[in-house]
Amino acid sequence: MIPQIKKAKEYFYEKKYKEALEIFENCQELYYSGLCSLLLKDEQKAKDYFEKSCSYSPSSQWGLAVLDLIHLKRPKKRPSFFQTRAFLEIYISLFIENGLIEWAENMVSMCDTFYLSNPESYKFIARALFANGYFDLAMTFCEKSLKRFYVDPEAFLILSQCHYLKGNLGEALDCVNRINALISDYYPTILFRDVLKKEIAKKYAS
Repeated sequence: MIPQIKKAKEYFYEKKYKEALEIFENCQELYYSGLCSLLLKDEQKAKDYFEKSCSYSPSSQWGLAVLDLIHLKRPKKRPSFFQTRAFLEIYISLFIENGLIEWAENMVSMCDTFYLSNPESYKFIARALFANGYFDLAMTFCEKSLKRFYVDPEAFLILSQCHYLKGNLGEALDCVNRINALISDYYPTILFRDVLKKEIAKKYAS
């Protein structure tokens, strides 16, 4: 990796977007320049960078769609299956982590648009919400996902973990048992079931 790009990415992960943007601009990294501009709330500058590179960059095509989605507008070109898989969860998390809550809410509100591109979108949204502590909303989107993909161990696991973190041990164990009845060898739920059983045993022993 070019040293300057490596430094720019370090700045990015430290949320020093102005410093990262300066390097990305100098290195002609147009997508990352657009993303930094977006997180600095300079939508016009972000749009300019994304438009310059959208003919060859799926990432920039996604960026242009996001500029509409954060304002509850349907994009001219709907994101593709792989763009949705690669970016949806990341962008919702980025917006939440940077205090751009309205943008995150609007992205979540456009869930049906993403579903048309990738039917797993509800689970991707659930993962982002779970990672950022929005457990009730994460559960809602897990349930939406499970209505479409009943045998989805990851969605069941997220749902179970949400119940656990909310103190609902019985419901958490029920979720794990439901998926283990369908897929008995999904190792993450086997491990989590053991944790839950120990927690429940402790609760009733005290």
